[in-house]
Amino acid sequence: MRKLGTIILLSCLSIAMWAQSKNAAYEAYIAEYRQVAIEQQRKHGIPASITMAQAILESAAGQSELATKANNHFGIKCTSDWPGKTYKYNDNRSNECFRKYADVADSYEDHSLFLKRKRYESLFALSLGDYKNWAYGLKACGYATDPKYPEKLIRLIELYELNKLTFDKTIVKSDSDLKKKLFIEEEGTEIAFAEQEKVEDYAMPPMEELRIFHNHRSGYRNGVRYVIAGPNETFASLALFLNMYERTLRKYNDALDTRELKEGDIVYIYPKKNKANRRYPTYYFKTGDDAWEIAQKYGIKLKSLYKLNGIPYGTPLTTHQRLELR
Repeated sequence: MRKLGTIILLSCLSIAMWAQSKNAAYEAYIAEYRQVAIEQQRKHGIPASITMAQAILESAAGQSELATKANNHFGIKCTSDWPGKTYKYNDNRSNECFRKYADVADSYEDHSLFLKRKRYESLFALSLGDYKNWAYGLKACGYATDPKYPEKLIRLIELYELNKLTFDKTIVKSDSDLKKKLFIEEEGTEIAFAEQEKVEDYAMPPMEELRIFHNHRSGYRNGVRYVIAGPNETFASLALFLNMYERTLRKYNDALDTRELKEGDIVYIYPKKNKANRRYPTYYFKTGDDAWEIAQKYGIKLKSLYKLNGIPYGTPLTTHQRLELR
């Protein structure tokens, strides 16, 4: 009985080890095209880890018919505006039209341009090192119909350590803007940024000239007058107290009709600025943060916060994302 149990245990271990074993063909593919993926990251801001994982998955590491006959490593189909050569292949329907490229590098370039369409613009607000959210974001934006597509990409990235391509020293050292977008995990720490700066990113700007204003604590933040919300206060009650329209008070504070106040919230009674005080140039978005609260904290308009960072307004921000405040 014990012998049978040992055999079963060894069999299970063998299966687990087999499931995690690396494919030599995949490793050869990575070695051959790693620089192409890195170059695409440099040019277009798409993580090299994601590009490589997609290429491996969609071309069977360069062994698919489309890859060998048409240099098409991402399965991109023809469109009405495609001026290049084509290749007929049976996919969802028979004899479908796929793009044919002169070389593999052209396929990678076309894939990057494909992802830079409006449909995928929300992905570019993510950190380059955040491969998991890139993977799930691709699925959410409609890139693939396979429900397991994100998990397959993540499995490839982690098994073959493809994030090393994203943080390749040749690209990080030569691109200072890239350093701002990367974060890396370091042994013994939760998260460390590729570019460390001694900036008081989490310091609360001082409440200048704090005083009592009609039973409310009041002061100036970024040169704009504010009051502190009291217990059970609402925008409606505070607007009435200040002899203002509620819609005006909400407008000054970027507050939608669904947002209500909490005791201690900063409420501006004049329009906020388009950028923060020069003492606070950057902020690293952390777990539990809210974009609205950051804008209130530094006295800047919420739309300006997104605009300063080239992020579509309303796009969810990600943990450890570096935000420019001015």
